[in-house]
Amino acid sequence: MEDKVSIIRESLQAGRADLMEASGSFRVGFESGQAVYIYLETHDNSITARFETKEADPEKRRHELQALHKSLSREISLADISEFAEVSSGNKRFVYTAGICMDESVFFHETIVFGERQPNEVDVLPLEEEASFSNGLEVAAESTIALSPAEEAIESLETIDAKMLRQSLDMMNLRRSSNVRMVLTRIFRSTGDPEELMRAIQNEAGKIFSLGDQEELQMIKTINANEHLAPVIELLHEEVFGKTPGS
Repeated sequence: MEDKVSIIRESLQAGRADLMEASGSFRVGFESGQAVYIYLETHDNSITARFETKEADPEKRRHELQALHKSLSREISLADISEFAEVSSGNKRFVYTAGICMDESVFFHETIVFGERQPNEVDVLPLEEEASFSNGLEVAAESTIALSPAEEAIESLETIDAKMLRQSLDMMNLRRSSNVRMVLTRIFRSTGDPEELMRAIQNEAGKIFSLGDQEELQMIKTINANEHLAPVIELLHEEVFGKTPGS
């Protein structure tokens, strides 16, 4: 359970929310002015988020809770967060709690094999399909050539969600506390237009200065081929080390 609390702490520290620790709990403040307390329930070792409000209007409270749930889910993307439920009210104060359930894929690495081709196996297409397939490849090639490296990176990142990102980082053997992992996670969260992506990459590249972090970045670029993350890893690598000759 302590591992789960540590992962939540690291995720919050890597995000945009304000984090303050006190007496075994976290106070998490958001730009909206909302704040929640996250703590470990001693009776069943579950993790709970607690929110208090003085808003008397039920409809406004509902919108307030929806916005809070969205913000909290964004900051702790590696957990499933239940909807907030009212647990008490009185003295013009309304208290809500939500359960935080960690995604077990954070703790296990899994190698997925989608299938192997049999020796001497040949794909045969009818002539009409083969011609259509070839024309499609030519159009795809022209579209790929037209994309800038930043646009290609955004296109790749848009095909995955937060859970797929975590699984991809796990399969690269990046530790949960890895600075390179945190950098890639923050870049993923900052994805917008090409200019915004490049600003994020330039900013995060400045945080990869230790020899260990640089070696880890070099390792995932050289050894681990991930079609979704390869373009952004390439851009980050170039920003940290400079472009290689011929690139």
